[in-house]
Amino acid sequence: MKRKIGILLLLTLGCMLMCAGYSEKMISSISGSGIVRLHILANSNSAEDQKLKLKVRDSLLLADVFKEKEPDLAQICEMADKIIKENGKNYTSKAERGRFYFPTKRYENISLPAGEYEALRVVLGEGKGENWWCVMYPPLCFGKNARGELDEKSEEELKKMLTEESFNLVSGKEIRFVPAFKTVEIWQELKEKFKKGV
Repeated sequence: MKRKIGILLLLTLGCMLMCAGYSEKMISSISGSGIVRLHILANSNSAEDQKLKLKVRDSLLLADVFKEKEPDLAQICEMADKIIKENGKNYTSKAERGRFYFPTKRYENISLPAGEYEALRVVLGEGKGENWWCVMYPPLCFGKNARGELDEKSEEELKKMLTEESFNLVSGKEIRFVPAFKTVEIWQELKEKFKKGV
């Protein structure tokens, strides 16, 4: 009996290690590919601050400040601060570029698993409210792609950025999508919880 339990534990451990290895390989391929996400954090969860977050978002998207892969952070803060002031608030904004953790996000025709991604983050005031995010590059939240759907041009761009296997994973093409995607999603979420000590 002990031998059977030992074998079962070894098989379980082996399966977990394989899943972890696959997850790390895929998230490294996807998040290190050049995908850049846009993240806007509201000052708080008050109705006013949440509305203001969306006003800042709309103003920045309409001004097309994200058309370049390396947008001007000072210009973004200047525009955000103007909207904040016009709405009677006395806090300011901060824009930064870095790697940040994102939960799984499903768009119209692609899904990005949880993990750390390169992102441009716009923090309004204390940045303690609910946030809004999208993919800045290749564009998934601008112009014709505002619903979060890859058009043909953006899809071709993404195909060039990703390996065939990782593109198939995020687009759900030619892969057993649910088990493969779930493996990456669950492992990345567990890893983030472990880092936070939850």
